[in-house]
Amino acid sequence: MLKIPRLLVMMFLQYFVQGAWNMVIGAVLASYGLKEIVGSTYSVLGLATIISPLFIGMIADRFIASQKVMGILHILNAIVLFTLPNFVEGGNIAGFLIMIFIVGLLFYPTTALANSVSFRHIDGVRWFPIIRVFGTIGFMVVGLILGYTGFSSSINSFLLASGASVVYGLYCFTLPNTPPAAKGKKFSIRDAMCLDALSLFKNKYFTIFMLSTFILMITKTAYSAYIPVYLPVLGLEPASMMQIAIATEVIFMFLLSFLLARFGFKKIILFGAICWVIRSLMLSQAAVSENYMFYILGTLLLQGICWDFFFTAGDIYVDKKAGPEIKAQAQGLRFIVSNGFGVFMAASVCGFINNRVVTEKTLPEAASQWQEFWIYPAVVAAVVAIGFWIFFKDKDIIMERKAKI
Repeated sequence: MLKIPRLLVMMFLQYFVQGAWNMVIGAVLASYGLKEIVGSTYSVLGLATIISPLFIGMIADRFIASQKVMGILHILNAIVLFTLPNFVEGGNIAGFLIMIFIVGLLFYPTTALANSVSFRHIDGVRWFPIIRVFGTIGFMVVGLILGYTGFSSSINSFLLASGASVVYGLYCFTLPNTPPAAKGKKFSIRDAMCLDALSLFKNKYFTIFMLSTFILMITKTAYSAYIPVYLPVLGLEPASMMQIAIATEVIFMFLLSFLLARFGFKKIILFGAICWVIRSLMLSQAAVSENYMFYILGTLLLQGICWDFFFTAGDIYVDKKAGPEIKAQAQGLRFIVSNGFGVFMAASVCGFINNRVVTEKTLPEAASQWQEFWIYPAVVAAVVAIGFWIFFKDKDIIMERKAKI
């Protein structure tokens, strides 16, 4: 059981590093007069995620221990993160987009690998929600640091991420050994193209889940990319306010294993999608309401259900569907569909809409524009929820009725 504490620290650091550079990237760019490239930034991050996770997952599955791959990637990423402030301050848009693309190449495969390392050493349904909650705590801690220091709209957030990435990279080499599950298996073009993981799409319900995830990324990206831009328009500090949302993630993460055992994947994931609809509508109403704080608080309090019920439950679903030799690739596949193709598509769509709908920077001129903007992700989430409810009927995975947390 000594493995569990080490995995808790791993997940804490994984999301601490991510939060340091990713949580407020929209606010940082907007404060330096670069709001117009927020969508482009998330698009290139999505493009990076398309390229790297499956290939890195294949390496971890067949050639190099997962914890060593993670350590190397985080140390290299620390170097790249350290250079970002120079490009932002100098207004070098092309240079910044190239470097943030490299950040995506190096960082995002480690999220899938962290999941894979966890699942290799634990009972996923029982322990993964608890381990994952420490990632949420890491995200919360770095958010509080960003808010307290004033780094939430400063390039210093990238420097904080760089330092934390060095620490985490070194720590990865101390994690429980996670050797390649398919080591020694003859290499083939099938391996290089990651067709083992892609074969999961032969299962129609797996395909329905992944398609739902892909489309819902429009709603998720609208929130993650533009909430740091939107809250300052309402006079709210984004990093501090977002900790309310992250606190609810902690609560529902502890409940997730019990709720999955009680209700199963379909009901939990469906309810998560429905809450994305409600959340987007509340953000829309906040723009034109005198009681905007009521709607913003409601939006933030829904974070635990929106994230844990759809995305974390999805991580567990994918792990259950994958065979032992392709679990790392399978997590990479889920990540590449959501944070790769999904974010690339979603950021392009959201950036196009926001740059044309939201042309004013301050209230009251911007109120009706933000109200309109948030309607679009609400409609998308509604389509996903209805489609998932009708078509997803997976009976292959039977959850334990008695959850032990």
